[in-house]
Amino acid sequence: MSGQLRALKNRIRSISSTKKITRAMEMVSASKLKRYQKMVQEGAPYANGLLQLLKRVSAGGVSSSHPLLGNASSSGKTEKKKALLVFTSDSGLCGAFNQDLITMAQRFLKNEKETPVLIGIGKMGILALKKNGLAFERTFIETKTADIEKTILEIKNTVQNLFLSGRVDSVHVTYSRYINASKFQPVNEKLLPFTLDAATSSAVASSQTEKQTANSEDDYLMEPDAATLFDRLVPAVFGMRIRTIFLESFVSEQMARMNSMHQATENASELIDELVLERNKARQAAITKELIEIISGSQAAKA
Repeated sequence: MSGQLRALKNRIRSISSTKKITRAMEMVSASKLKRYQKMVQEGAPYANGLLQLLKRVSAGGVSSSHPLLGNASSSGKTEKKKALLVFTSDSGLCGAFNQDLITMAQRFLKNEKETPVLIGIGKMGILALKKNGLAFERTFIETKTADIEKTILEIKNTVQNLFLSGRVDSVHVTYSRYINASKFQPVNEKLLPFTLDAATSSAVASSQTEKQTANSEDDYLMEPDAATLFDRLVPAVFGMRIRTIFLESFVSEQMARMNSMHQATENASELIDELVLERNKARQAAITKELIEIISGSQAAKA
């Protein structure tokens, strides 16, 4: 019986240590989540401002002929060669977050006759797809907070060069879209060529943006000319779209890890309660057995 009590005591101690770790990881993820959510929220007004400015310029009759934009002639064009960006995390312990994204990327690749050019962001997705014999054009792993803007710029330049050089006819992305403070969803979207309507629909709505839209019919004096502004704004809007996707992926990852670690902490607490109850029962049984032995011995001595 003493061996069983010792084993239960060791299990309780081990699970308690694990509980402390999962609780600490939950708190770390919560802290990172707030940081990345703040970055998304602070970037939203700038992104909306760019989009509204681009809409105003294009409303002046500027031809949408920028190579990054889709047009009537390219809409029916067969996309023979594609590129796919896959956003996952650099580490696990975040539930089904990575697996859902990997499954969606594999489904996309399965439907393509020619293997797309792959760009991986996050170690988990890169390792999973490499096991299937796939090669990556470029990978980005273990991005530190201080290097986020630099990494976003590198991703934007890599994707843009692939498309403008003619190596690919379209660029798609698999990432986790941040919906609200408690919800995210894995999605697959087309990045290039993109349209102004698609870019506008991806913006975060706000009351300020609605006021700007209401007044967008006003005439503006533009310097330099509208065509020059248009050519400069399109890459800026595309870069902001890459940044939004990158940060939304980070936010979703931390949200998934925080929820996973919270659930693990709760499970550890329940398991500890069950083991403590089992230990108490075993201890009570041992005490009862000893009392029975003492009473039996006492009665035998009297007889």
